[in-house]
Amino acid sequence: MVGDSLMATGSRDRRDRLAAPRRVLGSWSLWELPRRGLIGYLLLVDFAAIAATTYLFVLRPPAPSSFLPFSALLTGMVLSAELSRPVERSRADTRLGAGLDAAWIFAGALLLPPALAAVLVVASAGYRWFRIRRGIPHRQVFAASATMLSALGASITPVLLGAPPFIGAARDFESFALVFATGLVFLSVDAALAAPAAEFGAEPSGFAFDAAMVAFGLLLAWSAADWPFVTVVLAGALVVLHRAGTMRALRGHAGTDSGTGLLTASSWLDGARTQFELLRGRGADLSLLMLDLDHFARLNDRHGRHVGDDVLRAVADTLRAEVRAADLVGRFGGEEFVVLLPGTSRFDAHAIAERIRLRISSTFVSLGGTFAGTTVSIGVSSHPTCGETLDRLVGAADQALRAAKGAGRNRTVVFEAET
Repeated sequence: MVGDSLMATGSRDRRDRLAAPRRVLGSWSLWELPRRGLIGYLLLVDFAAIAATTYLFVLRPPAPSSFLPFSALLTGMVLSAELSRPVERSRADTRLGAGLDAAWIFAGALLLPPALAAVLVVASAGYRWFRIRRGIPHRQVFAASATMLSALGASITPVLLGAPPFIGAARDFESFALVFATGLVFLSVDAALAAPAAEFGAEPSGFAFDAAMVAFGLLLAWSAADWPFVTVVLAGALVVLHRAGTMRALRGHAGTDSGTGLLTASSWLDGARTQFELLRGRGADLSLLMLDLDHFARLNDRHGRHVGDDVLRAVADTLRAEVRAADLVGRFGGEEFVVLLPGTSRFDAHAIAERIRLRISSTFVSLGGTFAGTTVSIGVSSHPTCGETLDRLVGAADQALRAAKGAGRNRTVVFEAET
């Protein structure tokens, strides 16, 4: 009897351990995609990445000497990504690819055993999930899997051609041609795998940007192999150029967003900074709302990008209707919006945020007989409670927005300063 009881408990424990992963996977919007073939393709790429990495770990176990360059590349990748985090968060989360990390990943493909190069991709994806932006899980898993296969393909290319390792190889035209071919493999595999992504609302990163990251990756690998101290200089240059290029692209847009008619992020920041300094000098109240549409990428997956664009325009119209002419309304990211409320206390701002939240939850667009809509989470911050600079005001609203998301979404949270 005791034996039967222990066996039953063990079986139940195993079922309990499997229940949580099943619930998580079952909640993915992957299963709501309109085409079963597309679902199968995404799962195939994910499985291929896991299987190939596992096989290469067994076939070519990393030597202990490989973990030092792996640690150096991982540290450099995390530090450069952390320094670029503000501008990376402003990029649309519908982009696929490793972004800035592609330079470090390609350097890993040249310097590391294939399996460790794939692990570097996993580390990049995990960092982005926890520190940059949490998007639709199946989309981010697919992006990481495609990049893993690209890194694996680039890493095994010299092995298949019988070429010597990058470290210690002669720096002549033949070795340059080999590295050039390796870079083409990395870019081609990634582009080929990501091409079907347009069908579920995501776009691959621009080829020119990826090619530039691969070129920088070559320089990082070269410096790491022959002159390690230069790697630090190159890493700093990579961050500066990336930040400058992203901000220049943002400023290059018109003052209003073409999709919604609201202010762009750069235009809103310019106007908000002027308003903030003016009202701070007068000692007047000022509040800020940061809004993020709930499960918006899932809506895109289910109904298509054109429906998502219609919902964004409807939300923008709602915001314009619910605020005053003196208030500044901008589109801060893909589905993020921000509202500056001059002369508004945090209590009044909370009431305005709740009115907007309820109005958006009852806003729908027609789909020819059916309707699509969304809800919104809102973070509220106010001056002078949240600091003496606009950056602190924005940061406090963002922190409150994250709290609203973490508390279950479709709610408003007011930032409370610690006492």
